[in-house]
Amino acid sequence: MRLLIVILVLVGVAFAAVIAFGSLHSPESGNPPPSDQEALEEKGWDPPDWAAAMNAVMSPFAPGLEMTPPGVSVNAGAEVERRASAADEDLRVARLALTSGRGIAVRYECRDGEGRSCPQKACLCISGATFTDAEIGDLCTDGWEKRRRSGGGVRCGADDAEASIVIYPEGGKLVFRALGPAAAKAEFR
Repeated sequence: MRLLIVILVLVGVAFAAVIAFGSLHSPESGNPPPSDQEALEEKGWDPPDWAAAMNAVMSPFAPGLEMTPPGVSVNAGAEVERRASAADEDLRVARLALTSGRGIAVRYECRDGEGRSCPQKACLCISGATFTDAEIGDLCTDGWEKRRRSGGGVRCGADDAEASIVIYPEGGKLVFRALGPAAAKAEFR
């Protein structure tokens, strides 16, 4: 019986605390809680990238994209395009690794059978390399930049020298661009 009374008292105290907390954050109290939109804008949350999520799950099992030659060299300020041919497989994965230079950005462009675009971006860079906002521009995804934000730019981590891009059956083109003022090379694995 005592246990039941203790439980009822605790429930009553918890209920009173919820009412008190709610009254402090009511619009009438002059201290309204932030709306969901305000909270999202303050914290800068972005929804997860569906292609990146699918890539993380499917990458180990999907067939690789075979390119000949496997290496891509990009001079500073220039872009190099490589075509990914259409294929019968549902998905292929372009597994890329930075082989020289500070960094390289890769953009995948395609149109599916219904005319919709399926763009993706990946940035590869050596551990410890830093890039200014001007050097990165819109070459990398916002999520990639936010996770690597350091001071007035971006600082690359230990696992940033490799990346994967999901290639759809329709094929498309991969556009490579060096990050920063130096040339860079990447290789399909």
